[in-house]
Amino acid sequence: MSKIVIIGGGIIGQFCAYYLAGNGNQVSVIDDNPDMTPASEGNCGLVTPSHIVPLNSMQAVFQGIKWLGKKDAPLKIKPQLDRRFILWFLNFIRFSSGSAIEKATAARHELLQLSFSLYERFFEDEPTESEWNKGGLLYVCRNKKSMNHYDEEIALHKKFNLQSRMLSATEVTEEEPLLKGTFAGGALMEMDSWLNPTQLLKDLRRINEINGVKYCPEKVRDFRLSNGKINAAMTEKGEYIADEFILATGASSPLLAAKIGINLAVIPGKGYNLTTRNGEHIPMKRPLYMVEKKVVATPWKNGFRIGSTMEFSGYDLELNGDRLNALKKAAGEYLEIDVDSFAFTPWAGWRPMKDNGIPIIERNEKIKNLVIATGHSMVGLSMAPATGYMVNELITGKKRD
Repeated sequence: MSKIVIIGGGIIGQFCAYYLAGNGNQVSVIDDNPDMTPASEGNCGLVTPSHIVPLNSMQAVFQGIKWLGKKDAPLKIKPQLDRRFILWFLNFIRFSSGSAIEKATAARHELLQLSFSLYERFFEDEPTESEWNKGGLLYVCRNKKSMNHYDEEIALHKKFNLQSRMLSATEVTEEEPLLKGTFAGGALMEMDSWLNPTQLLKDLRRINEINGVKYCPEKVRDFRLSNGKINAAMTEKGEYIADEFILATGASSPLLAAKIGINLAVIPGKGYNLTTRNGEHIPMKRPLYMVEKKVVATPWKNGFRIGSTMEFSGYDLELNGDRLNALKKAAGEYLEIDVDSFAFTPWAGWRPMKDNGIPIIERNEKIKNLVIATGHSMVGLSMAPATGYMVNELITGKKRD
């Protein structure tokens, strides 16, 4: 049995704890419980084996430049003289070649498939209230230009044996009667699922505590090192000594890693959402992606969430009213709902964006008892079980039964 400290209590850290504690290890999770909930909880709850292609493309770069002066654009790149951002941006362009995208697509597909199978097993084995649904994700397109992109994506899905199909305008409205206006058509990603991320984190913590995981509401400030190993993680309350350490603090991981001389090719990508309060919900059949607006709406039993956007503005959590209003406007344009009648709670949080779209899940070469698990970009929820499973193997050399 090893003594293990996991730094970070988001979805990645929680699944690391789940598999490591399941193999009989003594596990502690250190998390500072920030005022603004992390991306693990603020996402739209989508588990998407369909998202095999990374964001890397020159088209994304040019679109970001084109939208520089547009306050409510889905993608915002704030010009900044930050060395880490500049290097990341240059690498993002470098990894936008065809061969790099093919490599990332294959790696992402493998991770996403493993994660999906582990999710299915997790929800079979564990009592939860996470609202696991396997009804697919619906993409709706106002124009033919948007449709062309999904023709190509579905052709790629077939190569990877993923279930998805194009829909006509009539079929789109049959799949979601709450849509309003006219549509060119859409796509149904039949392999995708969704859940309630807030409830999943609660379920995981409850299960982990039953399995002996200790949760410590503190913030790691630094590390004590000797002979190429971490001896202790230092917090404001004291120190945590362990055999192995796992760094899983999402977009904040580079800040802690820098304290021990490790550079991570990860930067924060800020996202926004609006979530209904007081149990208000809409009778949607499944999550909906409004293609032209790049906005997602996800229904749950006691609420729904509208989210999306990508903002590269450093470690800033300011709530931008223009971008939040853009979410409401999109929902009002695509759905037969009165968005102004709902009481929403706004949120902004950082996604850990990796320069090539492939997350970091590895034992560090410099610090021999440190495993890093971060850089999952926009699919952290989708890849979390596989990440925890792989971290468990890296540390114990064992697969959990």
